Amino acid sequence: MLFLANDRRTYGKRPYPEIRATAQKAEADGFDSIWLADHLLYRNPDQPDRGIWECWSMLAALAEATQRLELGTLVVCNSFRNPAILAKMATAVDEVSNGRLTLGVGAGWNEPEYEAFGMPFDHKVDRFEEALQILKPLLRDGHVDFEGRYYQARNAVDSPRGPRPAGPPLMVGAEGPRMFTLPARFAHQLNTG
Repeated sequence: MLFLANDRRTYGKRPYPEIRATAQKAEADGFDSIWLADHLLYRNPDQPDRGIWECWSMLAALAEATQRLELGTLVVCNSFRNPAILAKMATAVDEVSNGRLTLGVGAGWNEPEYEAFGMPFDHKVDRFEEALQILKPLLRDGHVDFEGRYYQARNAVDSPRGPRPAGPPLMVGAEGPRMFTLPARFAHQLNTG
């Protein structure tokens, strides 16, 4: 497994040709998977902001640039995207990769990036639990009808379906007692950071 950071720790831009070359080299060297973080920026009070490429655009490009490597998100920040749209995005990348995607999702943690991009940071676990109630059926069955406090997906369909009848596997990134109850109900895998 290779966690492929698409930023440079020295706060410089890592160009896509370098990211692609790293992924292709990892594949040639026998790595089994590459994983991308889903962040929009890293902001710390005592350091300059550090940017990062948008995760899903990079995943789609790497799906095309590689043949064998499993691809995954470690992990998608739930509040960045509507869960029904996220399911469609995951199915599309699974199609491009010919069934090599694992969708890792979590509640999120980096409050400054939420503030910078105008996304809600409150009720993260409640929002995440609702999102999983949309993601799981859309990915597995291609259909969901859900109305919650934070998210709605009324008679939503995930069509066309990707290369796997049950969709890509769902992994939950979790810490804390309440979060640990969610993977057993909604996911195939657990990542405990």
